[in-house]
Amino acid sequence: MTTLITRVTNSLHSGNAFLRSGQPSVDAFLERRPNFLGVGKLAIAYCLIPFEDEAKLYKSEPNRGGDWYEHLSVKLNTSFEEFGENKLSVITFNYDRSLEHYLLTSLQNLHGKQLGECANALAQIPIIHVYGQLGAKPYPEKDCHEYRPDRERFMTVTRAAEGITLLHEQVSDLKEAQKLLTDAECVCFLGFSYHPLNMGRLALKDLSYNRSVFGTARGLVGKELDRVHDIITENLRCTNVTLGDADNLLFLRQHTILGK
Repeated sequence: MTTLITRVTNSLHSGNAFLRSGQPSVDAFLERRPNFLGVGKLAIAYCLIPFEDEAKLYKSEPNRGGDWYEHLSVKLNTSFEEFGENKLSVITFNYDRSLEHYLLTSLQNLHGKQLGECANALAQIPIIHVYGQLGAKPYPEKDCHEYRPDRERFMTVTRAAEGITLLHEQVSDLKEAQKLLTDAECVCFLGFSYHPLNMGRLALKDLSYNRSVFGTARGLVGKELDRVHDIITENLRCTNVTLGDADNLLFLRQHTILGK
């Protein structure tokens, strides 16, 4: 009981400190207050778990042509046997597994296959979580943290927090992510903030490969756009950069990035 009471006390203390820290993100706050690191990760997991709700993934908006997960799924529509041949790789800085779950569930329902078969097919599409994900094991591997909006049990939150790495912490291995970027002919940033540290971790040394880069830049203006453009060209060694003030779905449709 003492341990639980201590955790609750630390949580209340850290929450008050964060609100009064003048920082816009939990990551920035925890970088300066490492004594709150453990409870901070628990708080992140606690807040994210309710969003891993399958029902929320299938509420499309007809007037917008669905959402971007649906748009992506349509573009990946092949025979079940050929699904793994889609030329797509994903590098994400998010902790949630909503994309994996959406594609997994869609494969099951579209083709009438068993979960294990669909998991094997999905595994052919690289999805790399740079800073980890909810749970220590990748989803949907055996014994991974389940995809469900249950945050009431303390052990559920504790298990989910085990896979979280924060921005300022050491990232173990980025070689696979950098190889995917090196091999890609087209790179698309969606809902990305272009933090210099994140871009630096993806930086490539290949000076000769000219790739096309697209990216959403909602709300950015003037010199802010110039700065993002410079960050991209410097780190990804490219000159063909297209930025747009649009949400993910509209941006993908405007530029037919996933094909016609």
